[in-house]
Amino acid sequence: MRYLRTMFLFLLSILVLQGCSCGSGSGRGGAFRVGIDPNWYPIDFGSQQSFVNGFVEDLLLEIARYTGIEFERLPANWDNLLGGMMSQKFDAVLTSLPPYDYNKALYDFSSNFLDLGPVLIVPVNAKQADLAKMKGELVGLVAGDPAVLILNKHPDIVIKNYTTIPDLLNGITDGESEAGLLNQIPAVSYVQDLYSGVLKIASKPMTDAGLHLIVLKDKNSHLLRQFDRALEHMKKKKLPALLKKWQLGE
Repeated sequence: MRYLRTMFLFLLSILVLQGCSCGSGSGRGGAFRVGIDPNWYPIDFGSQQSFVNGFVEDLLLEIARYTGIEFERLPANWDNLLGGMMSQKFDAVLTSLPPYDYNKALYDFSSNFLDLGPVLIVPVNAKQADLAKMKGELVGLVAGDPAVLILNKHPDIVIKNYTTIPDLLNGITDGESEAGLLNQIPAVSYVQDLYSGVLKIASKPMTDAGLHLIVLKDKNSHLLRQFDRALEHMKKKKLPALLKKWQLGE
């Protein structure tokens, strides 16, 4: 009897040790394998690409501290990310893939950790900062910018196309246009640097475009929940501080 009890306790201890060594993830050493294209195609961050990558590295470290999850970042070409997740090379992917219905049928999306949508830019002393109240005013954007779809919802606004971002911002500064729409990341960079004290961002991003973490539908949902929980926890203080540190937010 004593022998059987001893053997039972011995086997139980082995099972416990094996359970503890599994880790929280499904990659090597229990880490979650996260695929990432450091170039972020099809988004062109230009000179801010290194800032975005630095921000993402800091963000994952903060989320790891909060959740206890270990992330193993695996660089990959943009065209290998989704296939890599399908083949189980990655447990999750960081991407700008839009959360359209046909994408949501295949993947589960986290909240945005970096918003990319267009924002309204106006002179720093402007009192009017609402598209709905800019009837008859000229509002500029760079030719070919999808933000034109937003302006098309306001038929009383006169759209002014510009060739480059500096042309757009100079047009607002010179009074040629009342305001302009520009994606948040370049907008923050220009407004904080070359146009500091001259122009300001007067709105939140107007679309849900952004960077987020995705997993296969109904797989690794616990990772997604903890990722979102950490983002919510960081929203008031830590996330704005990281955005400011990497010159991606005000």
